[in-house]
Amino acid sequence: MLIHVDVVYVLLYDQETDKILAVHNEQFWSLPGGKREHGEMLSEAAVREAKEETGLDVRVFDIVHVSEKVINDEHATFITFYGEIGGGTIGTTDSEIQDIRWLGLDEAEVLMPYLGNIRKLLRNHAHYHMEK
Repeated sequence: MLIHVDVVYVLLYDQETDKILAVHNEQFWSLPGGKREHGEMLSEAAVREAKEETGLDVRVFDIVHVSEKVINDEHATFITFYGEIGGGTIGTTDSEIQDIRWLGLDEAEVLMPYLGNIRKLLRNHAHYHMEK
């Protein structure tokens, strides 16, 4: 029997440099993010995970990408929010994060091919609404 997990990410884009913020964990590059904890709303998880992995305070807005995959005994749904930096300083105490770096879009697409065309993601906007 598969266990369902939600994994949230935040796409942080700097228009001036045409780069996105990425993190490198023990295995691969990804956008800042991680698993939603029990009782947590998706947007809350995205903000928390971005802070833990980058040290930055972010706000999240619309959803720009959704995908899913079965990995071993988990059925994972991946939700990527478009985000904006509101403060903080880049750095992490998360032992899984090996590097935090602004990547050009071409380099990011090579390092994170599962995202597809990042310029297209920057234009995607599915409304997200949270009620508690």
